[in-house]
Formats: sequence, structure tokens, C-alpha cells
Amino acid sequence: MDQVGDSLEVGTLLDGERQVLEMIATGAPLASVLDALCRFIDARSGLMSALFLLDADGTRLTQYAGPHLPEVWRQATKSVPLTAAGSCGTAVRHRERVIVPEISVDPTYEAFRELARVAGMAAVWSTPLYANDHRVLGTFAVYSATPGTPSDENLQLVERATHLASIAVERHLTEEALRQSERRFAAAFHASPITSTINNFADGRFIDVNAAFVRTYGYDRDAVIGQTALTLGLYVDPSRRAPLVAMLEHGPVRNVEVQARSKSGRILDLLVSMDRIDIRGEACLLATEIDVTDRKRAEEELRRSERLLRLVVDALPVGVAVMNRAGDIILSNPASEQIWSRSIPSGHERYVESKAWWHATGKRIAPDEWASKRALVDGETSVNEVIEIEAFDGKRKIIQNSAVPIRDAKEHVTGAVVVNEDISARKTSERELNESYSQLRALTTRLMRAQDDERRRIAQMLHETTAQDLAALKMLLARLNRTSDHLDDSERNVVADSIALADQSMTEIRTLSYLLHPPFLDETGLLPALRWYAAGFAERSGIKVDLDLPEHFDRLPVDTETALFRIVQESLINIHRHAGSETARIRMRREADTADTLVLEIEDRGHGFPEASLNHITSGGRGVGVGIAGMSERIEQLGGRLEIVSDTDGATVRVRLPIVKDAE
Repeated sequence: MDQVGDSLEVGTLLDGERQVLEMIATGAPLASVLDALCRFIDARSGLMSALFLLDADGTRLTQYAGPHLPEVWRQATKSVPLTAAGSCGTAVRHRERVIVPEISVDPTYEAFRELARVAGMAAVWSTPLYANDHRVLGTFAVYSATPGTPSDENLQLVERATHLASIAVERHLTEEALRQSERRFAAAFHASPITSTINNFADGRFIDVNAAFVRTYGYDRDAVIGQTALTLGLYVDPSRRAPLVAMLEHGPVRNVEVQARSKSGRILDLLVSMDRIDIRGEACLLATEIDVTDRKRAEEELRRSERLLRLVVDALPVGVAVMNRAGDIILSNPASEQIWSRSIPSGHERYVESKAWWHATGKRIAPDEWASKRALVDGETSVNEVIEIEAFDGKRKIIQNSAVPIRDAKEHVTGAVVVNEDISARKTSERELNESYSQLRALTTRLMRAQDDERRRIAQMLHETTAQDLAALKMLLARLNRTSDHLDDSERNVVADSIALADQSMTEIRTLSYLLHPPFLDETGLLPALRWYAAGFAERSGIKVDLDLPEHFDRLPVDTETALFRIVQESLINIHRHAGSETARIRMRREADTADTLVLEIEDRGHGFPEASLNHITSGGRGVGVGIAGMSERIEQLGGRLEIVSDTDGATVRVRLPIVKDAE
């Protein structure tokens, strides 16, 4: 009879466990499972059981089941801080069973003693629930209405109940974590800005697509689910899908370029990544696609621009080199290689190896003085610095060197562009031209001096020979006139006319002689010569000439006085011939801010210089002779300069000349 009763009790216990396990297996709510478990234990033991679970941060115990607990105790222990949870809190903290034989005297229940008396709780023991990884999940508590310790049978019963509770709680936590993970995955999947799809691995049918897919391809989500990429015609080349899927045998596929077609027919360039995943036991394919169409177009446009730039740079007759921030040459053209005889080496060491000198001073260029180095380090722009280099084949060349820093959007220097132009031939031509010009100026000086000497010689010859001959002729005619009594009236008139003609010729010869070279210029200096010439010019031309000359002025070198006199002479002649002015003014003074500069001005109130003539003179036009251009050349040789100011109210010819006293 006892054996039959034992068998019945075991069978009943197994049935209870089976019932709880079935509830766990069928996915019954955790609270229902734990409630059923407590009812089963209470029925077997005649005691009151409860289940408390530890919260996520491990600070509180929450009551999940306790069907037979008194209501007052149930309400008081719904959620209790771990430090105030009596035997349950102690069991969790020490990770072991805790038995309290008499609640009324146990210090851990000091705050609950009166409540325990009212609820009829006399004794309690708590057993921790463990997960497979040995984490404490909570406690299984059994309360007794009478003081004392649990029997071995009750302890074994609770052990089995605790095991079942651990299974139920851990499964619940696992499923809840899975559901949260699925919710997070779904949220990330649908919110992702990257096109994402989930397909059945076996047949490729779309299980889900996100909003980015809808935006990219233009299909409604409902129209896509259940279809395949092939039936929708998404692949531009359908044969690409099979190799992509086959690649998954070796692991995830990452960033494979594929062309796809949207609903509108637009061709898309995509970077496709795929991975096999398991969703509730079903093999699926998770794919993400990054639309790089615009980037591909931009890259192609950049390549086209680079090809065009390469063509342009290669066609330039000047050397061009582009370097990065490290100073490495990343692009150079044939002209650059021709100038340097080969490609410019990369790296900063080339600044030490390269040989160059400043053309103006001949000083060697230091490594940190190169224009490209200054562009990279200081962000400096240098334009057309003339330097002399020794090319890599040893030949000396003169080049114009320019460097401009390359900056990014934040104005940081990221590189530099260097432009070289070989000006060796031009510099040689300039040197030869300057030498020719110097020779021409020397020749001009000699010619002007020769002209002055010739004027002086002719003037002297006219004064000493022709004028003297005319004077002798006049005296002979006067003598003939005194003995003309035997002549008739017509013959006497001829003699008188001859005397008058001889006298007029003498005057004109004397005037011409003085105009060619006034004797006052050599004898008494510039001021008397100017006064004499101005008076004679006013008498001959009818133009009033005002003089503003100093009373006294030290003698100047002969060439200086001659040049100044010729300037006045030429200017007054131009006023008479071209200006249409009734007045002229000659002014000579020392510069106000320095006593070593002489200023000579000839002014008129006519209609000014013709624009073409003025442009020719002011732009540096040169001429040989006694004209304004010739005088400008002579003044420059004397260290001065000639200026012309002209408008519709008249013109001013101004000479500025350093004063050098004549050597005695």
C-alpha cells in the first residue's frame, strides 16, 4: 500500500512538472507559468510560495507570482529594494539559500515584523534562481504560518520548482531580448538611409524592403513583397545575381559594384553588400545597396576633366608642375622636363640638390627660399621671380619662376602649382638690345655734340667770313655811291639798292649766326643767351615772351647750357609753328625742396600738343636731332628728365636737371 501511494505521489509530481513545462513550451505568459508553478507547490506542500525577479539594474526585487499570499503581504512586497527584501535580498546578495525559522526575531525583517504578524507569516526560506551563465535571476520564497525550518521533502520540492522557474524565467528573458532585438533591427532596417532588403535565400523573394528602397527604385513596398529582383527587372545584367549569391559560400559579400534599373528606367550604380541571416529558423538574405550613381558620374567627370587638364597642361609652352603637401611632384608637363632636362624629383631633398641663383644679385638660392617651398610652408604666392638655374644636365638657364599655393575648402594649404618659363633667349636679346641702345645713345650724344660743334663752326664762319665779306662789299658800294655824280639817276638808284641789300644780308647773316650758336652762350652764359633769344623771337614772331629768370646764376657745364638753350629754342619754335598761342613764358628756378635741382619751364596758352605726338614722347619714343625727343634724350644723359603737360588750355615743357657747376 505504501509503495502504491509513493508511486502515485511521484506520478502526480511529474504531471505537475509536465504541465508547467508544456506551458513554457507553448509560450504561455511568464506570470501564468510562475503562478501555476506556485499553485502546484502550495498544493503539494500546504505552504505559501512566491517568486521574485531581480530588475535589470540589480537593485530591486519585484513580485511576479504568489497566488496564496495574504493580500496585505502581497501589496507590501510588490517591489522591494534589495537591501530591505529580507531573506530574498540576502539570498540574492550571498547567492545561497537563506532560511529564517522565526520572522518575528530575525533582524532582516525588522521593518516587516508587525506586517508579518498581521499576515500570519511565521517562517520563510528563499532560494536563488540562476541562469545558465550563473547570473542570479531572482528568488523562490516559501512562507510558513508556523515557526520552524523546512522538511527535507519540502526542500527537494522547492529545488525542483526553482529549476522549473529558472527555465521559465530565462526562456522569457531570452525571448524578450530576441523581441527587443527584432524591434531594434526592424527600426534600424526601416529607418536606414541605405537601401536595404530581406529576401528568402532559397528563391530570392522579397520578404521586406525599407523606405530607402522605395525612394531609390520608385516601387511601392506592397508591389515588391513576394516578387524577386529578376521578375521586377532590377538587374541591368541578370546574370550578375547568381555569382553574387555564390560568393556568400565564402562569407559575407562587401561593396560589389552592380548596375540596377529603377522603375522609371534610370540606370543606377550601386555598391552591394550581402549576408546570410536566420529569421525564426528561415534562411534569408540581407542586402544593402549604396547608390553611388552621382559619385560615379562625378568621378567620370573628374577623370574627363583631368584628361582635359592633362592635354592643356601638356600643350602649354611653359613648364608646369603640381606638388602635394609633402612636396612630391604629382604632375608635370613636357615643357617642365625640357627646362630641367628631366623630371623634377620628388621630396624636400631636391631643394638642397637643385642649384639656382637670384638673377639680380647672383646669390645662391637657399633651400627654404624656393617659391614652391614658400607656397607650401607659408601659403605665399610668388609671380615671375627671375632666377638662374643649373639644369640636371649641367646647362645654365634663366627662368621666370612662379608658385601658387593650392588650398582646400578650409583654406588649408594642400599643395602648390609651379610655373617655369625659360627666358634665356629673351634675356640674351634684352642684353643685346640694351647694349645696342647704349651704343645708340652714345652715338646720339656724339652726333648732338657734332651738331653743336658744326653749328658753332658755321656760325663762326658766317660771322668771320661771309659777314666780313658783306661788310667789305657795303664799304665798296658806299665809296662808289660817294663818287656817283657822273652816274645817271637810274644807276645811282641801283647803287643805293645794292647798299641796302648788302646791309640787310649782313643783318640776316648775323642773326642766322647767332641762332646757330649765340656767342653769349659761350661768353656770358645761359641767362644772357635766353634773354637775347627771347627778345629776338618776340620781334620776329610777334609772340609776347615773358621771362621769369633769376638775376644771377652760376655757370653750368657747356653741354648743360647748350641742352637747356636748345630746349627753349625748340619749344618756342613749336609754339610759333603749331600752338597758335599769342604768349609764351620762360621760367627757370631752383627746386623748392632742394638747391641741387634746376627747373626750366616753357609755357604757352595754345591748343596743346597733338595727342599722337605727346603719346610718342611720353611713352619713351626716341629720336635723333634737335627736336623735343632728341632733347629729351640729351637731358636724360645729363641725369635729368623732360616732362610735357598738355591740354586744351596750353602746354608746358618742363626740364628737371641736377645742378653741376662748370669746372674752372
